[in-house]
Amino acid sequence: MKNLLHVLIGLTSLFLISCSSQKQLTPSVQKMTAKFDFAPPTQAAIGAANMSIVLIKPTFISANAEYLVSPFPEMSLNMGNDFQELLAAKGFTMRGPFKTKDEMVFNDKVNSSFILEVQIDLDPKYTVNLTKHSKTGVANLLLASQPLAYITYSADGTVTFGGNLVLTASSPQYGEKIWKKSIALDKSTVSYVGTVQWNGTPTMAEQLNQDPAVYNAIAKELEKVYINSLNLVWKQIEPEEMKIVTEQAKKADKKGN
Repeated sequence: MKNLLHVLIGLTSLFLISCSSQKQLTPSVQKMTAKFDFAPPTQAAIGAANMSIVLIKPTFISANAEYLVSPFPEMSLNMGNDFQELLAAKGFTMRGPFKTKDEMVFNDKVNSSFILEVQIDLDPKYTVNLTKHSKTGVANLLLASQPLAYITYSADGTVTFGGNLVLTASSPQYGEKIWKKSIALDKSTVSYVGTVQWNGTPTMAEQLNQDPAVYNAIAKELEKVYINSLNLVWKQIEPEEMKIVTEQAKKADKKGN
């Protein structure tokens, strides 16, 4: 019976260690809802530019794992909607946004001035600092035997965003690339202090997904990056320049016929 008791206590100890050495959230930290929204400062008459643009939904250039985790997908999704609103405010007629060119139908191809694709390159740089925590299994103390210590880590660090928004225009029928503009984004850095304890070094995707404190810090900074980037686009896209792009697109499609 005594041996059985020792076994049960030992199993309880292992269970407590397993639970404790994973994630320990701080209840007071509530996960915010990231808001990505851009309002054009002025509004031209509908269709005033006399050009129709097919918009392809913005995507991230690199395949960073964290881009699959909130708030990054929300950022790219909302950017597609706000790009549509931005260009419409410049007087363009909009088609889309489409996920890919393959979603375009024949009418889109023959009645559009050009296709516009948007790629997001945030060029994130991460610095992660780990703080070691040594703990003792509670059940082992009950046995009055050698305490079993285990290690967890908390994380803090910084994230720097920069990079570019890359805009590419293609002819609507044959997709020949005719224009490209890379808009440099202002660099910005945010610091964070995590509230979760980990078994090892967590990835940024894991921290965003499981630590509200990290998520909130990154989300707030991305909101600023978002507004700043679309303000830059607003200044860079002008109907007069797009008229030249439209003419080049027509010539490209005529050569393809």
